[in-house]
Amino acid sequence: MKKNDQDFHIYLRGIILIGFMLLLIGLITSGKLTYYVAPKMHIFVYFAVAIFGILGVMQFFRRSQHHHDDGCGCGVDHTPKGTPIKHFLIYMLFVIPLLTGFMMPEKAMDSSIAEKRGIRYGTGLYAKPAQKTEDGKVVASEEIDVEAYLEDPEGYLKEMEENVKKENPIETYDVTEYYEKFGKELLKEDKITVTSEHYLDAMSVFNIYLDQFKGKEIETTGFVYREEGMEEDQAVIARFSMNCCSADAVVYGTIVEGDQVSKLKTDTWYTVTGIIDETEFNHIRLPLVKISSLKKIEPLKDPYVYPSAESFATE
Repeated sequence: MKKNDQDFHIYLRGIILIGFMLLLIGLITSGKLTYYVAPKMHIFVYFAVAIFGILGVMQFFRRSQHHHDDGCGCGVDHTPKGTPIKHFLIYMLFVIPLLTGFMMPEKAMDSSIAEKRGIRYGTGLYAKPAQKTEDGKVVASEEIDVEAYLEDPEGYLKEMEENVKKENPIETYDVTEYYEKFGKELLKEDKITVTSEHYLDAMSVFNIYLDQFKGKEIETTGFVYREEGMEEDQAVIARFSMNCCSADAVVYGTIVEGDQVSKLKTDTWYTVTGIIDETEFNHIRLPLVKISSLKKIEPLKDPYVYPSAESFATE
């Protein structure tokens, strides 16, 4: 009986290990691995596939050797100790995640996850609290010299506008050289197309140099998300950013505005074209895209965005 019990445990362990190997292979071959793991981490998944396969085969080989040699010959009983219930509970710790992986449909994260984790507008790295002047103009509160404004409101606002129009405006904040250079390159473009490769960089630049980018035409892609407190004609075109895996995923988005927005369904994907402007939401001054056209599309094959190597290199 003990020999049969030992064979059972050996077989079960081998099946579990091979099962995890097949689960990972399935995610790799179907292209769904990017739903859970960032591309730069895929090498570790490939390594895990090899390890699971080797260990699984070793279990079956161990069982074959066990029968051939009638045990290891050491005189020690290697049958796992404990009650059947204890063994059952231990194996369930591995079987349940394995079955869940095979049974649950693979899908990209959506607005339901964004609602739980919260959303960052732009990248949130350089967003400043919004403050309105007496004439209703929205500016970042840290940019206001209260005394100078109260002394000569019109002259102060005029001076701010003239500073914005200087030939070299990309020196307003203390940021990395990469963002300065990237911002200048974007300003030269007649129409800014936000790509997945540089999505986070573009969002950062728009936040830092919002005044310089106002009036520029932009095209961006993402899924529709809405947050409580938004106007009826407003929504967010959002993307999930992943650094390592789905556990550290963060939602980033740009507020869009237009007559068509109220009809857009949450979680549907659109490519939006419009003009960059500014708005205030939750007392934060943020970029806004006033929509001129939009196109419904299928979700991207890789729906997530990732920090660029260039921005990492300059931090």
